[in-house]
Amino acid sequence: MRELENVLERAYALSGAEQIDAADLGLQPVDDDLPEMPAGEVPLQEYLDRVERAAIEDALRKTRYNRTAAARLLGVTFRSLRYRLQRLGIHD
Repeated sequence: MRELENVLERAYALSGAEQIDAADLGLQPVDDDLPEMPAGEVPLQEYLDRVERAAIEDALRKTRYNRTAAARLLGVTFRSLRYRLQRLGIHD
């Protein structure tokens, strides 16, 4: 919450106008590489598996396939990651 207040206060101080726009906030767009879910065309579990697979593969690439570090990056236990790798059929 404090971080949001700081961003707004800074934008207000630097803008010099009565109203601030998105450009005044100086925020970077979120890199959203989640797979698109076609409306009603994909079962929910299949979509969730795609998202989970993408997150796990990204974490593995970032950690040079160190499973312990990838689990830490994802905020799950090593055991949970190992189960998910097996369930999704992800192999080194």
